Amino acid sequence: MGGKPNLFKFADIENRLQTLQPGQTYIKPFVTSAVSDTMCGGLNFLNDVKVPWDLTCDEIIYCMEGTFRLVCDGESYICNPGDVLYIPKDNHISYEADEKCVIFYAAYPHNWKQLAGITQVPGIDPDDFVAG
Repeated sequence: MGGKPNLFKFADIENRLQTLQPGQTYIKPFVTSAVSDTMCGGLNFLNDVKVPWDLTCDEIIYCMEGTFRLVCDGESYICNPGDVLYIPKDNHISYEADEKCVIFYAAYPHNWKQLAGITQVPGIDPDDFVAG
């Protein structure tokens, strides 16, 4: 049997959503390679922003609050609260929101940044960045 569950509280980072300015994104990775050797996940706050990205891992997004839009190959996928979106790796995408929104993301594999040689992700505080 594996290790014990980890509980992460939205209330611990909710203040970042309240202070998020238009044009900004904030990513809080909760599950990292320090927690899991298979997957990763966390929360992403977006406010009137477009973030282009080359996706190097499989990702699942759950829209918690607001309206989230993912653009892939010119097609928009609109997510409202409660919607779930799966994005396969190796796609050029854009994470977008016209106002404040909150999404939960889960990604596989957990070390996608290390495998892709990525040393920075827009929106992740340097103290929270885990390469592996």
